[in-house]
Amino acid sequence: MYIEDVRDILNYKLDEREKLKILSEEFVSIFWSILLREMRNSVEMISPDKTSFALSTYYGWYDGEMSKILAKSNNSLANILYKELIKDLDR
Repeated sequence: MYIEDVRDILNYKLDEREKLKILSEEFVSIFWSILLREMRNSVEMISPDKTSFALSTYYGWYDGEMSKILAKSNNSLANILYKELIKDLDR
């Protein structure tokens, strides 16, 4: 996700709560994506085997999709973040 995508979401004709929910999930998805990528990189540093471009591309895709699933799962970090941020929106 890029800053332009965030601007697009903010311009959607949705309720503020729905926008906050989407942005919370996207933020947590980015967090998980970075975390998974760094975890994979740390394993690759331990293993001297060089991975191919195709395999690293596949892992990048896999980690991205896994991060979206983790962000949308029940009781996820995104839900916790959303519940905390919605308190500020209600004030």
